[in-house]
Amino acid sequence: MTNDSVVVRRGMSADVMAVSKVVFLADAARTSGSRPVEENARARTTHRLGDPRTFFFVAERSGGVIGSAAGMSGRSDGGLGEAIPGLCHISMVAVLPELWGQGIGRQLLSALVDEARDRGYERVQLFTQADNARGHALYERLGFSLTGQVAVSSNDEPIVHYLLPLRS
Repeated sequence: MTNDSVVVRRGMSADVMAVSKVVFLADAARTSGSRPVEENARARTTHRLGDPRTFFFVAERSGGVIGSAAGMSGRSDGGLGEAIPGLCHISMVAVLPELWGQGIGRQLLSALVDEARDRGYERVQLFTQADNARGHALYERLGFSLTGQVAVSSNDEPIVHYLLPLRS
C-alpha cells in the first residue's frame, strides 16, 4: 500500500477525538454555513463513541483519521428507550469534506454493515438530513431504502429514515 491508500479499520478509544473532529467538520461543510453546527455536537459524538455498546470504524490515510461510521443497537423512543432486537442503528457517518466523492463513505459503511451482520443484526437503519443529497445517493447505492418515516433532529433539521435488511 502507498501512503495515499485508505485503510478502514475498527475504531478504538484513541480515535474518539479525531472522529469527533471529522464529524464536526463534515457537518459544518454539509450545511455550508446555512445552519450553524452546534458546538455541543462534538461532546455528544465523544459520549456516544465512548459507550461500550457502540462499535465504529475509521478510515485513515497517511496515519490520520479521515472518516468514520458507528453502529449501535437501535432503540425505541427516539433512541432513548429499550434496545430493539435485531436492529442496528448507524450514526456518525462522516468523511473530511475535501475527500468527499472518493468512495471512503462507501468503504466505511460496507465494513460497518458487515460487522452488524456478523454480530447477528437482522437489519440496519439510519437517519439523515432530508436535504443531504450526497448521503441519500450513497445509502441508496448500498441498497438502503427510504421508509417514509420522518423526524426532526436535535438541530431542528428534518431527517428521513433509511432501512437495509440483512437477512432474507
